[in-house]
Amino acid sequence: MSDIAVQRHREISDHCDELLSEFVDRLFGNLSRTDQRNRSREYVTGLLTTPGKKSLRRMAAAVSDSPHTSQALQQFVNVSPWDWRPVRHALAEWVEQRRATTVWGLEVAAIPKRGEHSAGVHRRAAAGTDGGVNCQLGIGLFLASAELCVPVDWRLVLPGRWQSDGAWRAAARIAEDEVTPAEGACALDLVRARTRATRRRGIPVVVDLTRVPHDAMFLSGVAALGTGFVAQISGDTVLHPPAGNRGPVFARQLLRGAPELPESGAGVVAGAPGHGPSRVWTCVVRLAVGTSTGRRRPCRVIVEHPAREHRAPRYFLTDLTYHQPVDVLALADTADRTRATVRRLRDHFGLADFEGRSYPGWHHHMTLMSAAYAFGCLTATGTDSRAA
Repeated sequence: MSDIAVQRHREISDHCDELLSEFVDRLFGNLSRTDQRNRSREYVTGLLTTPGKKSLRRMAAAVSDSPHTSQALQQFVNVSPWDWRPVRHALAEWVEQRRATTVWGLEVAAIPKRGEHSAGVHRRAAAGTDGGVNCQLGIGLFLASAELCVPVDWRLVLPGRWQSDGAWRAAARIAEDEVTPAEGACALDLVRARTRATRRRGIPVVVDLTRVPHDAMFLSGVAALGTGFVAQISGDTVLHPPAGNRGPVFARQLLRGAPELPESGAGVVAGAPGHGPSRVWTCVVRLAVGTSTGRRRPCRVIVEHPAREHRAPRYFLTDLTYHQPVDVLALADTADRTRATVRRLRDHFGLADFEGRSYPGWHHHMTLMSAAYAFGCLTATGTDSRAA
């Protein structure tokens, strides 16, 4: 490397160091102790710079020559009682100041675990396995725009005994007064929390409900918030055609009665790159269950038939009835981007590398990981050079 290249590399590194300091001060400045703020910078730096597995030992070696750094990071992420919620709120504000959010996305992250004592660990069915997998299940909320997709909040699913067994909860340091929604309520809880926290309105929720755990109240609950939603659903989802027509039917059965249903239509839309055009069919429906507000809100089901015959039809439900089908399908593509983001978090930002067992430790790690990912997307990679 030439002397000029070396100097340029140092200038870029110094610039990123300065931006990282400002970023950490913005997110973690309210932590009560100086050592906590120092550890937050070291942890985020370690996630950004450590190749391969992001173990505490390897991250400590990447950020410091001190033999005590690994223990200090372990204390910070697993034991130190700092509140992750204000940090996530500050992260969301930081992201939205740099990229106007157009969609809120929801996605799951299954984190395999060997033992059974880490908070939330349970057996879960998985394709290609007979007895399922032992894992934690996180559900994330992502802020998405045309340029990026960034996680800003998480819930850890706590099924079965993690809801009711005091001994298991105590061992994982789940406080007695900690509100921990069951699997079906986690996704809705994330959306409600973001709705309360933001000043912006009219940002729709996009979710693939064939992947994200939910209960029967999820869609009506989101509809009642008034944000708007686009949800990919299975063909077995129960829907109600408009009043005066057939009773409840599966989404896949709606096609059979297309000529008889009012406010239905068909057409062809441009497909995503590499997929070619798709044939679409739409009709107005009502949600099968939920509050009276959810039942009365008009919704539209869109059935997409990709031009490629080997691809199965996809079913979408939305209350954005004033949008054209092509626009709804474009919003629905956010689900592909959230999945891709989860893969990048797993491959490059230590999503599955947290080795602690506690509930606060898991949330601390996910918060720090989300911060590192946002910084990497918006600053360190050169996509945004503005300071926090």
